[in-house]
Amino acid sequence: MKSKVLLVCSESPYPLVVGGFERLVSDYQSHVFRDYDVYLLVINPAGRMELLHYGEAVPDAAVRSFLLEERFEFSLFIEPGLGDRNQELIGRLTDRIPSFCFVQRHPQPKIDEALFRGIVTHWSDEPRDDVLRLGGSYNPGVFFRRGNGKKEEFIICVARIASQKNQHELVRHYKERIYDTFGLPLYLAGGTQTPAYFRRRVYPYMDGVAVSGTIDPRAPAAPCSWKSAEEVAELYSRARLFVMASPSESFCLSMIEAMACGLTCVVNGNYFGFDEADLRPNVFGPITGKRGHILDTVAAALEQDIRIDASEWAAKYAVDEIGSQLLGFIQSRLQVKRTR
Repeated sequence: MKSKVLLVCSESPYPLVVGGFERLVSDYQSHVFRDYDVYLLVINPAGRMELLHYGEAVPDAAVRSFLLEERFEFSLFIEPGLGDRNQELIGRLTDRIPSFCFVQRHPQPKIDEALFRGIVTHWSDEPRDDVLRLGGSYNPGVFFRRGNGKKEEFIICVARIASQKNQHELVRHYKERIYDTFGLPLYLAGGTQTPAYFRRRVYPYMDGVAVSGTIDPRAPAAPCSWKSAEEVAELYSRARLFVMASPSESFCLSMIEAMACGLTCVVNGNYFGFDEADLRPNVFGPITGKRGHILDTVAAALEQDIRIDASEWAAKYAVDEIGSQLLGFIQSRLQVKRTR
């Protein structure tokens, strides 16, 4: 019988994978922890809990007793923005289950590190033996270079439509600066959890010719606006460039997935989850902070015919490579006592 593992997250990957955390949870269940029996506890900030077993919901009445009585080998909390209402349950879980926590950047003032045997992060300002710096992971069975001779139909941005991702700057003058000069439309792949931003700042520039995308303007927050990993990989196979306008990214999983497909990546922001010298040769544009306008960087990439195939470099972030590092860290610290 397989040992049980508990993942705890404030967002669910079901029914669709719609973003970086959700993709992480899905890949960890199916790849990293494939030798375990994995349960996923979703707790929203208001305190509502849902326990899932490979997508099937455990009846509400059984959840709390199951969590507090069942034996788990360990638990992994994923960027737990869980709210004050959940602290009592979190404390009881971490008291009885050896627990670990993933955060994008360490330290996080809102995370009580004393609850955990170890912290997993993209970047740490306080490196220690109990902190594992680990990149994000992608599935190489989905994202891979499909060979030469592909069509280059558009420039693609894969991200949730949100102010933090800065699509407004990307779309506002895209037609005049890029489409009218180079003939390449922009395709936005991703849905939104902030419909007001989409409607006011992005949708007015989506003319269906120079700028289009996957989002349904009638119901921008609907799941149908998102694309599956397989659908995103197919879009990458038809793109000339991947572009990310976000001024700050911890890791940017969609960028790594695009690299794995051999797609040239154009950026303009602070990518603090990477070592500068390591990332620098593998993208085009500023990586330590925003410099100028993202469309200037896109135009320069096209004018200079920049082509960067970073698929071999990105392979170190394949899910099995990252998973072996994570499992090694967890196993090495299962017997280490918490600080309290």
